[in-house]
Amino acid sequence: MSTTTDQRAPRVQGRKRSKLACEPCRELKRKCDGAHPCGACLRFEYDCTYQKPSGKRKRAAEQQQPCEPAQSSVSSQQDSWSPLNGRVASGANNSSNNLRSVEANSGSAFLRRLALRLDPKNAPRMHTFAWNAFLGARGSTNAAVAQPITNTLPQVEMGRLASVYFSKVDPVYGFMDRQRIEGLIVRRWTTSTVNKFEEAILCGIASLGCLFSQVEPTKAELDLVESARVILEQSISEDPTATSITAWLLRAIYLRVVGTHHAAWMASCMVLHMLEAAGLHCEPTSESVLAVPAEAVDPETRRRLMAVAQHLNIWMSFDMGRSRVSLYNESMVVPAAREGDKTGELMELLPYSAELDPQKAPEASDLIAALSAVMERVHTIPPSTLAQCNLALCLCRRLQSTNVSFTGAMMDKILNLTAKGITAAQELLDARSPWHHMANIPFQTVCVLLAFDSLSSIAQLKDAMQCLSNVAAIYKTDATREALTTASLLMLLHQRWKERGASEMDKLTKLFPVFAPDAVDDESLSWRPEDTSWLDSIAGEFYNLDYADIDQLLFPTHS
Repeated sequence: MSTTTDQRAPRVQGRKRSKLACEPCRELKRKCDGAHPCGACLRFEYDCTYQKPSGKRKRAAEQQQPCEPAQSSVSSQQDSWSPLNGRVASGANNSSNNLRSVEANSGSAFLRRLALRLDPKNAPRMHTFAWNAFLGARGSTNAAVAQPITNTLPQVEMGRLASVYFSKVDPVYGFMDRQRIEGLIVRRWTTSTVNKFEEAILCGIASLGCLFSQVEPTKAELDLVESARVILEQSISEDPTATSITAWLLRAIYLRVVGTHHAAWMASCMVLHMLEAAGLHCEPTSESVLAVPAEAVDPETRRRLMAVAQHLNIWMSFDMGRSRVSLYNESMVVPAAREGDKTGELMELLPYSAELDPQKAPEASDLIAALSAVMERVHTIPPSTLAQCNLALCLCRRLQSTNVSFTGAMMDKILNLTAKGITAAQELLDARSPWHHMANIPFQTVCVLLAFDSLSSIAQLKDAMQCLSNVAAIYKTDATREALTTASLLMLLHQRWKERGASEMDKLTKLFPVFAPDAVDDESLSWRPEDTSWLDSIAGEFYNLDYADIDQLLFPTHS
């Protein structure tokens, strides 16, 4: 057999790269696709210009210009309807629309784009800043040991941690019955007659109780987390039940608050796939010929498990720019209200959240209506308020990605909600309840306020930065320090960007000063309008205005 390469075999074509790069890409040493405008400039809104080529370079550039696309049929130009994802953008715009939606949904991607516009050379790298206060650091100090929970905690301590869980976590993510858990605790420490998934549930409740009562992790907390992980991962091939799903959901909640984004996202996906495998993801019906769940599950419990799992998976997917788990016939039924439970407040936001899926293409008017509806809602406890604020900030980012600006009454409503979000984050910090949004909302608020770039939005920066600084002072982790440093860097980039603009305006005002017409000789003007009475009055009035008056005169606000 010959070892020479077959000359007739097709050659693998590498990635196309333009021989002629635009000026912004040349300056930033970025790969350019040669389009007009190129993809990089289109994405970051640069002024895409090319040097005029000559000789061979000119001929090469002409050969590279794409031909005009042929007219498509009318049907292909229209939006298509997908029964699974609603209206989706069609044709060549689909990819760019999806990318813009992904980057607008993700707070980290939004920050990166904002920083690149301010200063491409000094912009912080892409990173999930302030996704939570730990980013995996809470369990990195000591080696954890998987062992029976009775070897880790006495019954009295287990009861105390369960009380912490049901007072701080359960009102927001309410999917368990407290009386059943209290009976399970008694049974575990007296007769030991619990199955492995019930053991994992107890470990999950206790680990969250530790997290929401102590700033620094204890050896017991790490052992509890490890014990639950070993039980769940060793039983991953078994048919899911409501008990095993509950244990996995507790793990997903813990990882969202303290873990890395990948591990938490994987756990949230696992929970939804288990719900589908168990047939608990939709309302039961007698009309289906598919297999029905073998386990009898209370309808309210099923809805609560599904709602919390959907909430976690949707937002973790958005934050990371990854696909969310969308199940056939999945239901979004809001759980029934019960005393002291605020789970419904959180779950009523689910329909608005689901509509932000990048595969969908909502109109700007739809997004504005959704933003107005979300801001009008009343949320009564800090974690629920932060979820409301998080959704509103995402809607603002989506609208800004379509070049919609906010003024007047709408801007006032947004700033009122972000102020409530900052206050809610501080309340959680004071209560030592490190919900993931405790650090995330102040950080994302800083990014959005800078993007708004108005006097009223800049005025709120101090409160957001102070809250973020307070979080970093109590939870002394690399994640909180990095978030605070990055927010400060972003403000510095914004300041320098404004100073460069102010410097250019200073040159222009010196070159073209506001003057009194009587002080200028007729010979010094090559052209002069016949009627200058309007200019006489404006020139005199401008010297009596302060900056706020000038801003109101030039840029009046409208509702």
